[in-house]
Amino acid sequence: MKTSFFIRTRLQRPKQRFDPVVVYTYSLSPFCTEATKLLDSLGVTYKEISLGSEWIPGFISEPAKRAALGEMTGQTSLPHVFIGGESIGGLFSGSPGLVPSLEEGTLLTKIEMAKNLPSAIDAQVS
Repeated sequence: MKTSFFIRTRLQRPKQRFDPVVVYTYSLSPFCTEATKLLDSLGVTYKEISLGSEWIPGFISEPAKRAALGEMTGQTSLPHVFIGGESIGGLFSGSPGLVPSLEEGTLLTKIEMAKNLPSAIDAQVS
């Protein structure tokens, strides 16, 4: 699902540039840990945004962000990976997901392309 610049900024408000890779996580989730370990092993620089310890009510420190993720993408489960401001889903599932993107050979290309996106300020003016 493609999202507009204005919708993307509801979750990540860039100062000058979008972070090419953003990962929303729970700190106690093994799937979130695996996603960040995979990106680390590939040498990918990313911004991690933790929504709390776990999905259990009371442990979510950012419920509004989780709700916004669900509204934007239809997916509230974490991890949730965005490349160039577009959702690719979670670790194994999504559009197409982190591991499937790697297996298809498209992940690193998407990340390199995202590094060359125009600045957020330029996008607002255009």
